[in-house]
Amino acid sequence: MTETTTYFNADVVIIGGGIAGLATAYYLSQKQNLQIILLEKDSIPNPNNSSYGDERMYRRMYSNEYLSELQEESLKEWKNLETQHDCQLLRQNGLLFYGEAWDEETIEGSIPGARRVMEKKGIPFEALNAEQLQQRWPMRPKSDFIGLFESTSGMVWSARAIEVFRSQAEANGVSIHTGQETVSLNCTSSSTVEIKTRSGNTFLANQVVLTTGAWTNDLLSLFTTPLNLEIWPMVWGHYRVEETLREQFPQWFCFQQEKPDTNDGGLYYGFPCHTPETSLIKVGIDWCPPELRTKTMSTFVREPHPELVQLLDRFLRHNWDGIKECVGLYFSPYTMTKDTLFVLDKLPGYPQISLFTGGSGQAFKFAPLLGKLLAELVLDRTPSFDLSPLSASRECVISSPDEQL
Repeated sequence: MTETTTYFNADVVIIGGGIAGLATAYYLSQKQNLQIILLEKDSIPNPNNSSYGDERMYRRMYSNEYLSELQEESLKEWKNLETQHDCQLLRQNGLLFYGEAWDEETIEGSIPGARRVMEKKGIPFEALNAEQLQQRWPMRPKSDFIGLFESTSGMVWSARAIEVFRSQAEANGVSIHTGQETVSLNCTSSSTVEIKTRSGNTFLANQVVLTTGAWTNDLLSLFTTPLNLEIWPMVWGHYRVEETLREQFPQWFCFQQEKPDTNDGGLYYGFPCHTPETSLIKVGIDWCPPELRTKTMSTFVREPHPELVQLLDRFLRHNWDGIKECVGLYFSPYTMTKDTLFVLDKLPGYPQISLFTGGSGQAFKFAPLLGKLLAELVLDRTPSFDLSPLSASRECVISSPDEQL
């Protein structure tokens, strides 16, 4: 029997139905008479990608001034979304940076660096010593630990945000196709891109947006040179805490110097309880040993590494009071660049293709601004925010031959 290929034509095809793809669809859909199709290889939300889960942090407490400014603009977009669609997407509960203060940057910055940026930009914060930390929260800090508390930080209700972007994009006419894994992508002319999926469908578009996260290089390798990206499997999960302490847990990052002898990268984070019926906190490790990093999702391991699970458990029980049993752990793929900044640009050599990748586990808090900027790229409009630090042509992003897939 001869297989029948179904053809779809669109002005724009977005590949990837995580938060970046959905936000791009939402902002593009506000332009009338634009035919938009979004393709997702699995479901939306997809439990296997880095957008999965119920909460994400937002903060202006960055060592990198550019990211702090990017967050300022993103918060304006988040609040506009809340007003326009009569929903709550943000919860302001503050954020604590605490731990060791050494003047070296990690993938999440540093305590001294964050303080310098907040002082320069006039962002309000409290500086705390170890005794004050212990008095305020159910923690057991080391005597040399210090803390910075930014009260205007909080968390994004991520599952809710995904649903808002999806439902509003569909209401505006975006056609969303799930279960559509891209198997080929060809630029057939200067103005047309042909996309074929495993299900046998073919999509023709004038412009394509790649928001495929950890699958970016797998897709790029179908038609061009991959970028210099790594995929880090990051452990996170939920722990139950004592009911009498559930209201006392803050949102936090802990900074400690790496301890090579124990393979401990030193970076941990946690969220406050927000479900009274379960008294759960979300916690995780914010680093990954080099031997677990990969270049392609074909070699990504889904099961949390036992050594990392043990390190997370030990950290929590040694540093926080009221920790009870673990009720679930996950290994999520974070797409990392060498400088930990995103890639948001036209793909070099392919003016029909706009790209977002390198989310490094922190892209969600910027989602509406990222979607807006990607829409501006597609429409050939002047970006409303400086994109030069996110160039796809910067040296650390361009692959060398030995770094290609």
